Formats: sequence, C-alpha cells, structure tokens
Amino acid sequence: MALENISNRLRSASSSRVFFGDVVYSTGGRFGPRVQHDYQLLVMVEGQVEITVDGATRKMVAGQMGLLLPGMQEGFYFQDGVKSHHTWCAIRPSLVPAELAEGCQRAASVLPLSRRFDQLIEVGLALPLTTGTQAHELIDALGLAALQAYLFTDTRQDHRATDEPDALRRVLAWLGQAGEAKVDLPILAKAAGVSSAQLVKLFKLHLGTTPLRYVWEMRTRRGAQLLRETGLTVGEVAFRCGFQTPFHFSRWVKQLYGFSPKDFRSREWGRE
Repeated sequence: MALENISNRLRSASSSRVFFGDVVYSTGGRFGPRVQHDYQLLVMVEGQVEITVDGATRKMVAGQMGLLLPGMQEGFYFQDGVKSHHTWCAIRPSLVPAELAEGCQRAASVLPLSRRFDQLIEVGLALPLTTGTQAHELIDALGLAALQAYLFTDTRQDHRATDEPDALRRVLAWLGQAGEAKVDLPILAKAAGVSSAQLVKLFKLHLGTTPLRYVWEMRTRRGAQLLRETGLTVGEVAFRCGFQTPFHFSRWVKQLYGFSPKDFRSREWGRE
C-alpha cells in the first residue's frame, strides 16, 4: 500500500466496530491501493480527490460526501497544488443490519453534503479519546446514524450505478449548500454551468426526474425530517426548507406522503 504526502491526523474517536477520523493530505497525496473492509463514509472538507474503486474512477470535491462498500479495491489520489482535508466514518459490516446493508448497495456513491450528516460526523469526532464502554456504544450508534443519514439524503428515483457528469455534480453540490435559497431552472443551470435544456436532459438521463421536481422532493423530505424531529411550526419548517409559502410545502408533503404536514407529524409522533 502506497502512502505519500500525508499530513497529520487531526482528530479521531473509535470503538471496536466504528472509527471516526479527520486527516489532511498535502498536495498530491496518495493512499492505496487497498481492499476496503468496512462501510466507509467520507466528507470532503477542502480540496478534491479521485477514488478508483475496482478500476472505475469517481471524483469528490469540497461540499460532497461519499460511500465506499466493503470488498472493493480502492485507491485515493488527492488534488495537486492544494491540500485536501477530509473526515470519515468507518463501520464494520458486523454492526450493519441486513436492511441497511441492502440500502447501501443501491445508494449513490457521491452526494451533496447534508447538514445533518456533517453534524453527525462532527459529533463523533468530538468524543474524547479516553472513553469507556458506554461511550463506545454511543460511537456505534453515531456510526449507524451517519449511515442512515447518508441513505436518507439519497433521494434519487433511479439508483443506477453511473458516474454523473461534472455539470450534474456541480448543481447537486450547490443544492446541498443552498438551504432555503430561491431556486428556478435558470438558477440551477447557472450553478451547473450548462443551458437549462441540457440540465433537464442530464437530470432525466441520470436521475430519472426533472431538476425542479428533484429540488422539491429533496426539500420536502428534509421538511418531513424536521416535522418528525422538532416542534417547529409548519410555516417555520417550510421557510427553513426553501418553500415560499406553507401551502406550497403542504402540497408537496401530501403528494409524497399522502397526509397534510399536521397529520404527518401526528402519525409520526403516535398521536393518531
């Protein structure tokens, strides 16, 4: 295994089955080839990396997260000219339930970084190095939660194993950071660096949907999570997820889940 131009590891926390890590590679850093034994979740904080997985190449840039599966041979090749900073969480297959493992096989290999996922990785990294058994159980739980959060973020309708063009990766990365920003087709096309017509073709070919439908489904699922996990009003959830009005949000919630936001929350909270 080649290890070149590696800077110091910054933070780490681990149990016997989960490891959280944080490392900076100097310009042109290399790592591998190696066989992946875990489910590994990556976050590119700074820089860019090309990862070869069983001979195929995928790229990750700052603001993206990725998933590597056990049993694959992989190598990491970090960008020349700048340092590259990434965090990760490695989860032993013995910890991953069968249903979750099956979902990982269908998941996208690279996604825009979500705030929830980033927060879970940071919580894992913030745990002290000297921890007892109870903290190890917490680390295991955080690792599984990060894996579930990754799958939750993957809202694609079609999970074909294809490497999306750079234009599509750019717009997905932009959406991952846009939060409640206003969107329309020209704004998305500008973020992707292509024409509106070309962007529509890319979404239909690779994701099986239209750009705006992808946006509203992604934001609706984010809103549904807030309805489950917080006491925010429907209007507050709608605003935080980029909807212009509560009515617009309510229409999409009913379309995806079959209930109004109020009824959806009642069912999730067991108040039927």
